[in-house]
Amino acid sequence: MEERSTPHVKTLLPPQRNEISSIAILPFKNTTEKKGSEDILRKCFFTNLSTKGYNVLRLEEVDERLRLAAIDASNLDKEDVYKVGRIVKADALVYGVVTKCCKRFFGVYSQVVFGAEMKMVDARYSKIIWQADHTETTHGGSVPVSPFSVPEAVIESSINVREKVVSETADRLVKKFIASIPSKDFNSSINANTITIRPHGSSMEVCYRVQDGDTLLGISEKFYDDAAKAEEICNANNGVSGETLKAGQELIIPDVLILTDIEESQQIDRNKYKKAVYRVKWGDSLYEIASKVFHDGKRWTIIYDSNKHEIMNIKDLPVGQVIIVPLTVPQSDSFKRDR
Repeated sequence: MEERSTPHVKTLLPPQRNEISSIAILPFKNTTEKKGSEDILRKCFFTNLSTKGYNVLRLEEVDERLRLAAIDASNLDKEDVYKVGRIVKADALVYGVVTKCCKRFFGVYSQVVFGAEMKMVDARYSKIIWQADHTETTHGGSVPVSPFSVPEAVIESSINVREKVVSETADRLVKKFIASIPSKDFNSSINANTITIRPHGSSMEVCYRVQDGDTLLGISEKFYDDAAKAEEICNANNGVSGETLKAGQELIIPDVLILTDIEESQQIDRNKYKKAVYRVKWGDSLYEIASKVFHDGKRWTIIYDSNKHEIMNIKDLPVGQVIIVPLTVPQSDSFKRDR
């Protein structure tokens, strides 16, 4: 049995009105003795917030970007909000703290108390736009008069559902929080986490989120410098075609070289690979990347031209953003701009 309760919410400026598109849920803190409750709450918040229409960054993607920037996840409150926003590449950041996580199980009786404080901050202006706190309680069964009156089988079965009750209580708590956050218009333009690198079995794979105006031939040219490889993209994505291709659709891009370090570009067979992908690290710039790939920083425009729809600011590459790195200088090199 859940309690009929309402969280305390303070909305200073709804994210819908504040033109928030992308949201990163940062690692939560835990002030209780229940280890792992912060992860339960964070996953629940991610699942529920994803239904509101915002571009909610995957939790592992957020964690990886923080790691690449050498940010201590346990001390995020001490980090500059704007800096963290740029690192994780999000308009808004969600902070959370588990304030209570108590559970009592005795035979068929159970009681779980789960409390949290949360806030959403506009990373562009370092302003709190939403915050809430609440404690959710779940009661189940009845207290037995004597422990001997509870069958052993019932006690054993109750143990198996303990963690489930904690998760369900956290989920109800989160749903009450999420109800106070306005939904984003689902027809809003697609936000640009267009290229991602994800685990696939024991290896990694490259994925691309289709944008307005994209074609299979154009996507093939973008990643391979070869429109003829559109058929390979088609085969890797259950026979996707020009007729079924639509904005927002995510495609697997097969056989793309992934650079873990930009210096690796010097050991690549450039007769076999014309382009590669690379995840930006803290301190990277277009000039520095071009210096290592082409031995000439002024050739940064070659890299920019391959990513001009993904790079929002040529002077500030977000940590963790995946970019395409041409490995050869094209005949139509825009290097002339810097002459």
